[in-house]
Amino acid sequence: MNLVYIDESGNTGLNLKDSQQPVFILAGMILPESKWFLLEKKFLNIAIKYFGSPLPHNFEVHAMDIKNRRRAFKNMSFPEQLSFRDEMLQLLVKNKIAIIHRKIIKSKFSTFCEKCYGSGIKVNPYIMALPFVCMEIDHHLRQKNNDKLGMFIFDEQKEILDDAERSLRTLRLDSESILKTSNIVEKGFFVDSSKSFALQLIDLAAYYIRKYEENKLMLPVSNFDKQTFDKIETLTSTGVGSNTEDILEWVKNHCIK
Repeated sequence: MNLVYIDESGNTGLNLKDSQQPVFILAGMILPESKWFLLEKKFLNIAIKYFGSPLPHNFEVHAMDIKNRRRAFKNMSFPEQLSFRDEMLQLLVKNKIAIIHRKIIKSKFSTFCEKCYGSGIKVNPYIMALPFVCMEIDHHLRQKNNDKLGMFIFDEQKEILDDAERSLRTLRLDSESILKTSNIVEKGFFVDSSKSFALQLIDLAAYYIRKYEENKLMLPVSNFDKQTFDKIETLTSTGVGSNTEDILEWVKNHCIK
């Protein structure tokens, strides 16, 4: 069994004109059950190294809190800030944790939606990206893990819960669906990220994957963010590429007559 943790970065909902976050990323971290306890233990050890034991009340790792030194990270020095971030990302690299992601360039997605559905219809990028991430993860599980199953765990977001459940059910059961999965267990589980170290790790990874993709698009990215790119390249090189087409190109080619 694999635990598949899903999180996003650059989520502005139906606001597709946000110039500060032009790219949306949906990422899935595939964590074999054999590595789950070890990863949690090492995460806790790193956190205790910087914050002591017990951890501060309501301690939670968020990429933006680290970067902007907010909440639990407000008293960190700059070197500590860098070191903590890099140790957490290296934890994923060292344990060879696979991360699958898809990106949506929001300006193009907005134009696509208006052209195909009219100005009155808007689609949340999360819901558009989810089936493609699921399909890629399913392919990875079949090819790399000897057909082991995956159970999806999402950060608790009530606004997308019903749509996410519907997408998973369609992928698994709808005989007319173009996108298919066979190694994803029954349904998704929605968990408060403050209670899941693994969800906090995929939050961190998804943020820097977004910065990595923005840099590839020649968008401005700080040197602080660029310092993570060697780790991000390692983490995202594990996908087996069941479909390497851009999401919008795939939809145009397969779904629009």
